[in-house]
Amino acid sequence: MKVTQFARRWAATFSFAAAASWAAAYAPGINATEQAPGGSVLFSQSHIASGDITDATAIDVTHAAGGKTMQLTPLSLGTLDLGARWSPNGHAIIFERVATADWFTESQIYRLNRDNGRLQQITLGKSRHQYPVWGPGSWIAFIDGGVDNNQCLALVRPNGGDQHTLFCPGPADGAFQPPQWSLDGKQLFVEIHYFGNVGLNPPVYSDVYKVDIATGKATRISHLQSADQAHLAISPDGTRGVYAWDTTTAMEIVDFRTGKTRGGEFGNLYGSSPSWSHDSKHFAFTRNVAVPGSPFPFGAVFVMCSVSGDIRQITNKLNPFDAYYPVDWSRDDSRILLNRTLHIVSGPDKGVYISVNMLDVNTQAISTVADGGTADEGAWKEP
Repeated sequence: MKVTQFARRWAATFSFAAAASWAAAYAPGINATEQAPGGSVLFSQSHIASGDITDATAIDVTHAAGGKTMQLTPLSLGTLDLGARWSPNGHAIIFERVATADWFTESQIYRLNRDNGRLQQITLGKSRHQYPVWGPGSWIAFIDGGVDNNQCLALVRPNGGDQHTLFCPGPADGAFQPPQWSLDGKQLFVEIHYFGNVGLNPPVYSDVYKVDIATGKATRISHLQSADQAHLAISPDGTRGVYAWDTTTAMEIVDFRTGKTRGGEFGNLYGSSPSWSHDSKHFAFTRNVAVPGSPFPFGAVFVMCSVSGDIRQITNKLNPFDAYYPVDWSRDDSRILLNRTLHIVSGPDKGVYISVNMLDVNTQAISTVADGGTADEGAWKEP
C-alpha cells in the first residue's frame, strides 16, 4: 500500500463489537498459540497529507504469520496514536495519543484492554507523556515533559495510579530516547542527548543513566561526545549499546562497564537501525549494498557478533530500491521482525510502499506480516 493513501477505513470510535472480535481472534493463552503461531504484532497505519505531513495514525494488530488484520484505534485526522507496546502478559497494550494541534504541549498515555476492549487514559497533566514502556512488574515507565526540552523519567501504575517523576537529569534542552527496563524490572536505562554551549558548532553529548525505580537514584554509566545526534540501542542485559548517527552511516559500540568504544578495530562499522538479539550477543542492522547493473542500492540486513566482531549479511536476494530495517527479534533469536520500504520510480505503480515482514535468520526466507504499515520495538508479542 502506498503511504500517501488512507491505510484503513474511517472509524469514529473503537467499538465493543470490534473488541469482542479482537479478544476472540487474538486472545492470549493456549488459543492464541493454536490460532496464531509466532504470536501477534502491533503496527501503525497513517494518513499522509500534502507536504508529506502525517496527520493521522492508527494502531492495528495482526498475526505474526500474516493474514487477518484488525484495527484497534481509529484513523482520525488530527490524532496520532504512537508507540504501541504490549503488556508483559499480552492482555493489554499501551500507547501515546496526541492531537496534532497539541504536539508541543500535551499528550496522554492510554491502556487498551485486550479482553474487553476498555480504553483507559492512565496519565494526567499538561505535558507530553511519551514513549510508554511496560515493565516486567507493575509499573509503566515514560518520558514526561516538552518536545526535546524539560524532560524527565516518570512512572505510573497500569491503572493510572501513583503517577510520579523519577529522575530529571538536565540540561533543560536535553531529549530522551525511550526508556528500557532491566531484565529484573528493578532499574531503567535511559539516554539523553543535548548540545554543548561552546563554539559556533557546539558538540552533541550523549549520557546514559541507570536509574533505580524504588529510590530514583541515577548512575551515569556512559558519557560520549560527537558532532551529531544518534539513535542508541541498548542490549537487553544493559551492558552495551550501539549508536547509529543520524546524518551518517557510522555506528559505534560502547561498553557501559568499561566506558570503551569500539568500531575502528572491527573495520568500517557502518549502517542504521540497530536491534539487539535477546541473548545480548548479536545485533542486526541495515546497510546499503551495491546491486550489479543498477545505480540504486539494496538495504540489506546484517548481523554482528558484539563479542568477536564478525559480521554476516543475512538478506542476499538483491533488489534495488528495496530496504529492510530490523525492529525486534523472536524470543529464541531465530527470526527478526522487519520494516520494509520499497520505492517504485516509474510506471503505473510509481510510489513508496511500506510493509511489516518476518525474516528467518537461518534460511533467509522473508514473509509478509502486514502491508501498509510499520512496527515499533515492543510491538511483537509471542505466545
